[in-house]
Amino acid sequence: MKTNLAKQVLPVAVFALAIAGAFTTHAMNVRAKSMAPTQGYLKLNPQGTSCEQKDMCSTINNGIVCTVGLVPSGAQLFAKNSANQCVQPTFRP
Repeated sequence: MKTNLAKQVLPVAVFALAIAGAFTTHAMNVRAKSMAPTQGYLKLNPQGTSCEQKDMCSTINNGIVCTVGLVPSGAQLFAKNSANQCVQPTFRP
């Protein structure tokens, strides 16, 4: 009786595990594609017309701003806009 139960339940359990793995992998791929890395620049003047390239950041707002060295005490980094000014905020990858 136990072997019959195992023969019936085991394929269903394996199938359910495969489906769960497929959904998890797909969600990870979608998230990775949406997090396009962007170059972070340090503003050298308040207008953002003069910038220095620093670290890689993300454009996805996760609530944590991207800073020099990716440390909380570092200066905030910005992305360049279409006018080549460093004024768009960036976030930690």
